Formats: sequence, C-alpha cells, structure tokens
Amino acid sequence: MKKFLKWLGIAVAVAAVAGFLAFLYFIPPFDSIPPEEISRGAGEAGPDLAAIADPGERAIAERGRYLVTIGSCADCHATPGPQGPQLKEMYLAGGMKVSRRGVGTHISMNLTPDAETGLGKWSDDDIKRVLRNGLAPDGRAIPGHVMPWPAFSNWTEEDRHAVVTYLRHTRPIAHRIPTPTPDVVVSDPTAQDEGLGGKDYAAADAR
Repeated sequence: MKKFLKWLGIAVAVAAVAGFLAFLYFIPPFDSIPPEEISRGAGEAGPDLAAIADPGERAIAERGRYLVTIGSCADCHATPGPQGPQLKEMYLAGGMKVSRRGVGTHISMNLTPDAETGLGKWSDDDIKRVLRNGLAPDGRAIPGHVMPWPAFSNWTEEDRHAVVTYLRHTRPIAHRIPTPTPDVVVSDPTAQDEGLGGKDYAAADAR
C-alpha cells in the first residue's frame, strides 16, 4: 500500500509539472500582443475624432492619437486615482509625481488645451520643441527620465505636428499642476528615484 501511495504521489507530481509546463507553452508570449491592444484603454479614452469636419485634419489627428497611445503618454499624464488612472474623466490632465535624487520632484503636466492650467497658452512650436529637445517655453529643461523626449526626438516633424493636432482636440480640463521643486522625498532610502500614482498630486487649487 505504501509503495502504491508513493508511486501515486510521484505520478500526481509529474502530472502537475507537465500541466504547468503545458500552460506556459500554450499561453501567448507578451511581446506578441500588438501595442495597440496593450494601450487600447488609453486610446479609447480620448476625444471622438469623427467630429472633426475636415477629413485631412481628422486623418492627421488620428495619426496623433496613434502616437500618443503607443507612446504611453496616458501612463503618466492621466490623473492617478485610488482605482488606477482616471482615463475617461481626466484624460491627459496630469498629476503623477516623479522624484529623482539630484534632479528634484516633478508632477506630470496637464496636456489638455485648457487655457489656464494646460497647453492652451502654448504655441504649436512650443509643444513641438518640448517633443524635440525637452525645452519648455520658459527655457526650463525637462529631464529625459521625467518625459521621454529623447525617444520622441526621433519622430518626424509630421509626427510632431500630428501629436499637436490631436492634443488640440482633447477636452480642456482645469487642473493646475505645481512647478517642479528641487526637494526629493522617497519612501525607500536606497532608491535613486520614485514614481507615485494612487492619488492626484496636482496643486491644492487644481480645479
């Protein structure tokens, strides 16, 4: 009986291992999923571009939506909340905190065309310059780890124009973002940097 139970246990263990290996074999690899599928939620959270009357401008805005989506702009610029990013309610309105030793603390910008708290007062060239070399209109250099402009600098001028066109068609949201500060507070004393979501780090008078 003991011998039988021993072999039964071995058989069950082998079957379990074989089943687990089969599971790993048959599930699709993560990198086989198109970026459009991974970012579908963010892409669908944006404006309805079908409302753009001019078909040429609509096509340019669609290209901009694609670049903003696969560029994962909403990962940082959608306002964080306790249940995750508020993609629909606060699309691209900013509010995530990123701190890095030796650099400071930045809150992700409001990319909506709101005139007072977003990009409404920025010219098209202002936005394109940030995408090209990380320089804000006031001359402030935005670190590449805060905004991945070194990657966006490889876009064509047509791509940057498409992104600007798309951003101009997003819904303006009043959401005031504080200016960067040199102080850094991280929860792990051994960490070089820290990105924090879970709550909105915008200014107290954000809305």
